[in-house]
Amino acid sequence: MDRDSAIELEAIRQLKYAYFRTLDLKQFDALGELLTEDATSSYEDGKTVLAGRAAIVEWLASVLADPGMVTEHHGHHPEIAITGDTTAEGTWYLQDRVIIPAADLEIGGTAFYEDRYRLTPGGWRIAHTGYTRVFEEHRRHSTLAVRSFTSRFGSPG
Repeated sequence: MDRDSAIELEAIRQLKYAYFRTLDLKQFDALGELLTEDATSSYEDGKTVLAGRAAIVEWLASVLADPGMVTEHHGHHPEIAITGDTTAEGTWYLQDRVIIPAADLEIGGTAFYEDRYRLTPGGWRIAHTGYTRVFEEHRRHSTLAVRSFTSRFGSPG
């Protein structure tokens, strides 16, 4: 890998890190700046598909803006490939947690994000993002007792 490629890969990593940071801080306008105008997304294992920066930001704000809900997103183990002069693709392993004390609910799990990136005059931006869950568990926040558990591999034995 040459120095220029290493710089581009680091810029893409910083972009995705900023996505998770702005998501958890509920800075939805700043998150929108990380997306291309024509960005697409596929959340909730493809149940929620959105087209356009404004639609993505609006949906994220509608489901996550409640100050009584806190979120934690950790993206790691990036596998990023530069696919052209102005394009790249990446896979990220996600560990996430959502806490809603008023509902006595804690949601946690893992997923794989599949992203596409585009180099714009303003730097690298996310052109597509979406994830497929590996597992998700719902717990009572007060006791951590499991309410439900789902896995892409079927029900636990």
